Amino acid sequence: MNSKKSVQVGDIFVSPLPMNKYGAVKVMDIIDRSYLLGITSYIDEQVPTIESKGIYQILITESIADGLEKPLFEWVDGKLPKELIFIGNMALTANEIGVESNMFGGKWSKECAIEVYYEWRRQTDPEGFALEIQKEDEAFALKNSVPKPKKMLDDQVFWGIISLLDWSKEDEEAIVEAAIKELSTFTAWKIRHFEETLSYKLFLLDTEEHAREIGEYRFSPQDQYFSPDLFLYARCAVVARGKEVFEDALSNPLKMLKDTEFEILLSLSSEAYNLKMGKEFEYESGCSYETFSNKEGWTNTL
Repeated sequence: MNSKKSVQVGDIFVSPLPMNKYGAVKVMDIIDRSYLLGITSYIDEQVPTIESKGIYQILITESIADGLEKPLFEWVDGKLPKELIFIGNMALTANEIGVESNMFGGKWSKECAIEVYYEWRRQTDPEGFALEIQKEDEAFALKNSVPKPKKMLDDQVFWGIISLLDWSKEDEEAIVEAAIKELSTFTAWKIRHFEETLSYKLFLLDTEEHAREIGEYRFSPQDQYFSPDLFLYARCAVVARGKEVFEDALSNPLKMLKDTEFEILLSLSSEAYNLKMGKEFEYESGCSYETFSNKEGWTNTL
């Protein structure tokens, strides 16, 4: 549905909502792979056009932090979802230029305008909406119980694979080539165990204290911008440098590597599995390596 190849400030995208309705978001700012979205007040069963009433107004909601009513802006990361519909570009108003937000909405998804649906439900069916939210909260609590890793690879074997990363090479694919080849000699299950071990080590580094020590783009409650993806890739760099670097950083966040990332580490299992089995690697680890998955590491933030 989305034919847009690049995203620009001022772009308006239509988002599908529950109950056959549509909402819309406006791109207010772009920093690297992150986008500041303004959730508009439009909600209807018709796909809006650039002239539709409602897309010119940012939704006003009550702030959780201070209880004041404010325009709703939030940062999202990742690629433009293919489900969104591009309807045009509208220059920022004088009031919109330079807006800031410390709200993070996670990965950019087709539900990016869901807040306007929630606000509509609160106004039109408060009792039914309250019951719906209660059920969602119960399901969320069940889903987010304390995670535990599944079967992992022997630690010595895991670090043996990591030690095969060739840092004398400049190209990242060349750096990981030997490790992938060696991992592809393992059984399919041991490749899964390697992925579980990698995920768990990245999970352990997923704390606010470690996020504060990654260099220029560190986490800070006072700053308006923090990229969860960049923090994940920074954690990958720590694991990629071996057991000693990982254990030092784990025990002392001040020893996190600064301004360094190594995203390609996340592809080791899938590349090795594809090399061995000739098909796509599908596996869900017990502990997710995505930023903010380690709830105990973010108790002061989440």
